[in-house]
Amino acid sequence: MLKPILTWLRSSGPTWHYRRIWLDALIVTLCLNVLAWMIFSKMGMTTHDIFDEDGPIEDLQSASLAITAVFAVMAALGTRILARFVAVTTACISVVFFMREMPICRGSVTVYCVSKTWLPIIIGIAALILLIATIVFEYRHRGGFLRAIHPRLSWPLGLIAAVLGASQLAEHFDIVMMEESLESYGFMILTMSSLWLFRFSRAQHLPPLRFRARASLHKMKHAFLHHCS
Repeated sequence: MLKPILTWLRSSGPTWHYRRIWLDALIVTLCLNVLAWMIFSKMGMTTHDIFDEDGPIEDLQSASLAITAVFAVMAALGTRILARFVAVTTACISVVFFMREMPICRGSVTVYCVSKTWLPIIIGIAALILLIATIVFEYRHRGGFLRAIHPRLSWPLGLIAAVLGASQLAEHFDIVMMEESLESYGFMILTMSSLWLFRFSRAQHLPPLRFRARASLHKMKHAFLHHCS
């Protein structure tokens, strides 16, 4: 069992070229968090309030995730095959985290919030879209999923998982400032990923979306009829 895994890890394939994403995301996160702390401290808020649940730092996280979703969707519309799957994955993950960070509607919180009923529904829809995208991608490009999750390409997601895992550990020990700082960093890596994917999509010069969609549907119809015959 170990040999196929080692063979897969040593195999050639697509690579994530934005190698300094971890550093750029760290710099942006530090700058934004320090700026937010300075502004809201001047307004009389304590450090704990700034980094607390539903505080200014969490609002920055939500804004970061919203930007991620928008640019990832635009990147998906301007790319194809593997890059499109990566962009769709980024968009779905950002939507899930965005919904998790959104306050629950209760009491005086009635504007920027989500009800307990809609929260699992929206997260479920995002997860379903990702599942369908994965099935379609693998069906049309055999072995594509293994190429997509290869550490050579997917290491930013692994880094995000590690950072968010560390934030959960900080939450367990009730270190609020560290928890929110790590979450901000993890989400910023996701944001920088979507921005890089969008920049990549702008250089593809693909035909208009309606022509690509029509061609894609024709290919799927032909493959389905061939499979049934």
